[in-house]
Amino acid sequence: MKKFSILSVLVIFLAANPVWAQSGGHASVGLGHGEEGYLHLEEMVKHLEFSLKMQDTSEELKTHGPVSLQHAKEALKHYNEALKHGSEALGRPAGMPMAEGSGESSPAPRREEGSSHSHDEGSH
Repeated sequence: MKKFSILSVLVIFLAANPVWAQSGGHASVGLGHGEEGYLHLEEMVKHLEFSLKMQDTSEELKTHGPVSLQHAKEALKHYNEALKHGSEALGRPAGMPMAEGSGESSPAPRREEGSSHSHDEGSH
């Protein structure tokens, strides 16, 4: 009977290990997409800040832009916190994943497999 239980635990472990690794891989890809989304939101904030400084800014943008900017900056804080927790869940060093507020520039975006768009200046 003891031999059967050791064997069954071994079989369960061997069967679950690839599933565990695959789920970690999917989570890692999801974290990469989250980091890319963070960079998109960060670029949106920069564009919105620039647009609000333009002389020909519409009255509608002058009215709603500051509130949009405030919400986007709050979203960046929450996004960064989510990325931090995602990194911790995958066993990566948590720190501040996107170096928010540290005075450093954000890391260069990684090109994920299947990602066909670029973030080069002038491509907008």
